[in-house]
Amino acid sequence: MTVFLKALLGVLLFFAPFSFAAAEPWAFSVLQGGIFAGLLLTLFSRRQIVYTKPLKWLFFTFAFLIGYTLLQALFTQTLLDPPAWYPATLMRLYTLEHASWFVTYLALLVWVPNVWESFKSNRILLFLIVLCGFAVGLCALGLQKGQYIQFFTGVKAGFGPFLNRNHAGVFLGMCALITLGYAVSSWTDYAHFRANRRGNEFILRQSFLGLVFVGLCALVVATRSRGGMLSLGVGIFFYSFLCCFFVPQEKNTRLKGVLLVVVLLAAAAAVVWWQADAINAYAQRATGASEETRKMLYRTAWEMIQIYPWWGIGVGAMPVAITSFMEYPLNAYVERLHSDWLEMLLGMGFIGYVFVLACAAITAWILIKRISHLERKKQFLYASLLSALVVMCVGSTVDFHFFIPANAFLFFVILGLACSPSYYKGHVHTLSCGPVLTAAVCLAMAAALYWPTQHTVAWRLFVFGKGLKPESQIALYQQGLGHYPSPRFALRLGNAFYNYSRRTKDAQQAVALRGQAHQTAETYLEKYPKEKELSKLYMISLPN
Repeated sequence: MTVFLKALLGVLLFFAPFSFAAAEPWAFSVLQGGIFAGLLLTLFSRRQIVYTKPLKWLFFTFAFLIGYTLLQALFTQTLLDPPAWYPATLMRLYTLEHASWFVTYLALLVWVPNVWESFKSNRILLFLIVLCGFAVGLCALGLQKGQYIQFFTGVKAGFGPFLNRNHAGVFLGMCALITLGYAVSSWTDYAHFRANRRGNEFILRQSFLGLVFVGLCALVVATRSRGGMLSLGVGIFFYSFLCCFFVPQEKNTRLKGVLLVVVLLAAAAAVVWWQADAINAYAQRATGASEETRKMLYRTAWEMIQIYPWWGIGVGAMPVAITSFMEYPLNAYVERLHSDWLEMLLGMGFIGYVFVLACAAITAWILIKRISHLERKKQFLYASLLSALVVMCVGSTVDFHFFIPANAFLFFVILGLACSPSYYKGHVHTLSCGPVLTAAVCLAMAAALYWPTQHTVAWRLFVFGKGLKPESQIALYQQGLGHYPSPRFALRLGNAFYNYSRRTKDAQQAVALRGQAHQTAETYLEKYPKEKELSKLYMISLPN
């Protein structure tokens, strides 16, 4: 069973990036089903859960996030209502879907350290991450302009198997840090290989790891993602700092190493500062439009936070609320704020946000402090785990990586490995999984599957309805909206009614179709009264 569970996680590790970063609803449903199946099989086969101190704090964090979002979903309000004095959401559907994501990633966090417990198995999974980064890198190297995505979806965008080059950059950056840690840790195996007369094998392995690391770093640069390059650079310096501060035994050696890292960091920062225009030009962002759009979104979010400071607008509710506050309209639908940390603050308010940050800070302190208690070989590898996490966290300040399943999956796999019992010998606890606890876990997972599955079904109906005749298209769109009543899907249904009314030659039918478009817009404007596109549909479909 253990071999099967390890193989399952390995398959999911490769599945996530190569299924368009699992950003399509169907791909996330597959990923979610695999995670839940793996955890349930682990529980039924072992009858207990192994956990360490940082994993306990992570459980508290996710339990709070799940409880907070469910509490928000109990109370709903529109944008016309005054800010509530209790947790409420402007979009129950999205808030509940986010709660299911929290359950999914908590399940992944529990599953990973319970299957990959020993240091030997840790290294196997980390080598799989190296190979995954290598495979994604090869795909990106040959298909830098998104031909992979275009071949399967027809969308002319992406980088390798990723829909967005920024997400590809951070994913490859995390893989690069794991490769670096694996390569540095593997140098301690030299005596063993030499004693067994396998020196050539050692040289080949280290050469492969070195080439993969350099190649991944080069590909991060090739993505032209400034966030990816920044995250990778910070991650490398963070890894260097951890190795210089915790690994050497002599204080003078530590001091010299840390000083060297600080000097190099300052020099790198100076180069970036002086070459900012050249970097922007290389990143094809010389006009500054990308920065100005992000800054506008951040200012808009801060304005909303000032209106809803304590409880926020509801986790995930940002897309339905932000358009009425923006300084100027954007051509694209704003699905994310391009800053995970700011979006979390907007969704939860200061009360929930401070609690989550406090738990995250405690967890980070426990993880970092643990390095000094490990043997030298483990220190190099463990430091790379923490540095890879830093890559993701830095990237999420200027983009939305936690909402990209491939990046989030890799992040929580690495975080789960950092909580592995291998690094906490003597501080490992077990929790027996009796019938009551197992049943509760099964119910939580079944509930978490509901909204993403409904989203997948609705997405499929809307995708396959595009090329059909108007009557069939409208029928599928109505079915899809019944499964997942989001304002975006409602807008597509309303537009389908309106467009059909303009094409039909039957005057009576045209009036009826326009009335249905108007009714659809009116129904959803009662929930989201400041949704601009629905407002436009409402006005143009008014009866003559």
